[in-house]
Parts: sequence; structure tokens; C-alpha cells
Amino acid sequence: MLDPAALPFPCAALPDVFTNFRILVEREQAAPSAPLARPTTIPPLPPAFAALAETSTVVPDVPQEAHLATARSSFPYALPAFYGGPSAAAEHLRQYFSGALAHTYKFSRNGLTGVDYSTKFSPWLACGALSARMVFAALRQFEAVHGANDSTYWIWFELMWRDYFRFLHLQHGVALYRAQGLSSLGQPSHDAHRFEAWCQARTSEPLVNAGMAELSATGYLSNRLRQIVASYLVHDLGCDWRAGAAWFEAQLIDYDVYSNQGNWLYVAGRGTDPRNGRRFNLQKQMRDHDPEGAYRRLWATQGTAQVELK
Repeated sequence: MLDPAALPFPCAALPDVFTNFRILVEREQAAPSAPLARPTTIPPLPPAFAALAETSTVVPDVPQEAHLATARSSFPYALPAFYGGPSAAAEHLRQYFSGALAHTYKFSRNGLTGVDYSTKFSPWLACGALSARMVFAALRQFEAVHGANDSTYWIWFELMWRDYFRFLHLQHGVALYRAQGLSSLGQPSHDAHRFEAWCQARTSEPLVNAGMAELSATGYLSNRLRQIVASYLVHDLGCDWRAGAAWFEAQLIDYDVYSNQGNWLYVAGRGTDPRNGRRFNLQKQMRDHDPEGAYRRLWATQGTAQVELK
């Protein structure tokens, strides 16, 4: 979103803490450039690709299991409105800012299920059908017409987090993929049996199992649940955070290498966050976000043996 050259500091001097990064960016009023206009012409395809394009279909080949999971999915990509191209992305962007959703985002963003609790921009951002600058421009246009509030600010806040993880990669590179990350911690522990149980949604925790079942069936998971299941893998099951990051890479339809790696480092306490990791209290998370158990019932797993936490 932000041009590295427009930052109030070089990437090599990126603040260690996101809050300090945000304060400096906002104090200096650094802002993204406007999105480029659509090209009026596109160079012709090379002959070999042109012949292939003439015989190809534009209808996505959606797996049957995606259709089966559509009714429960928070990102039902089997439906035309959620296809992966720029037309669906542009329409979703228009639709999101056409109503009041942006004015309630801060209060709904921790929801666990449904299409409207969060922006759902991430799959299109991840595949390049939508740019962060396009989202920012639409956000500012919405604020100019309907007014800004804490929720519209929080969309900007999340876009800054996305940028921060990119700048972190420019600063540290391959160090972010080593076992210790940016910390002084030693080699993380790992238990292959527990990791397999986590992947297969057969731990001893129903909320974790529900989240992992949704991820497996749909390739999508709310931000709140991503943090919950990641924390459980690292801090409760004692598994290597890199295995969790790799599993998310293999499953997520909105996989983004920068955000994925940055968030797993953050949860594991091996990134730049001074709190040495984020361990979530599962009982509190259930009380706060699934008090009636609706989400757990929606994605309940049955007939699988659970691993015991010893």
C-alpha cells in the first residue's frame, strides 16, 4: 500500500514494534499513491498462448467439496460472487462500501462465521485481483461521503499491519524463516502426533477442532480463529510454529507469505512483539466469541479419535 520510499524512515530502520511504525506513519501523514487507471490496451498474447486462450473456458473448475461446504463457509468461493477474478473483486469492493458495513467493522471483525463480519478482501488481495491501494481509495471515498469513525479507521489500521509485515521482510529477509525467527529463543519443540491431530481436527478442544475443520473444508478461517488455533498449536500442544505456518500455506485460499509468516512469528513470540508471544485462553475465547456454541456445532467433528494432551 505504502511506497517504501515514502516512509519517514528507511526500511532498514523499521521500528521493532508495529505501534511505533503506525505512529510515525500517521504523524508524517504518509499516504498511498492513487491506484493506476485501467490500461486502455493490452499487448497481444504470444501465438502459443493465444491459441490456448481460444480453447479455454472462463468458468472456474470448483471442486465438488467446495459446493458442499458453501452453505457453512465464510468465504463461499464456489459462488460466482466469490470467484477469484478482478470482476468479482471489483464488485465485492463496491458492494462492501455501498452500505453500513464499514461503519461497524471494528465491532464485527472478531466474528467467527458469516460473509459480512469482516471485509473479505484478503483472498483477492492475495491473488492480485485487488490491490491495497484500491481498497484504501474506496475507503477514503466512503469516508468522504458517509463520514469516518473508529471502524473505518480500523480498516486502515489492518492495511497498515499488512504493509508492516512486508517491510519486515525487506528488513530481515530469510531470518524470518529460521527456527528462532528474530528472537534469542532456541529450537522450538515439536510433536508429530499432536501436530497431525491438530491438522485433522481431532484435538481435545472443540473450538480448535471446529476451526481446523472449517479450514480443511473451505480454505478459509476468521482472523480470530487463526490466532486461536495457532496459539493452541504452539503454546498448548508444544509444536513447531513453522509446521503451523506451512499448514496454513497449504490450506488457505488467501495465503499471503508476508502476513502468514509475520502472524505466526507474532503468536510464537519469535518476531518483533515485545510480549514474547500470544497465548490465548480457550475458555475465555469461547465465552467471548462463541458463548452459545453455535460455531462449534456448525463445524462439529464426529467419529474421530482425539489426541490426549499429556
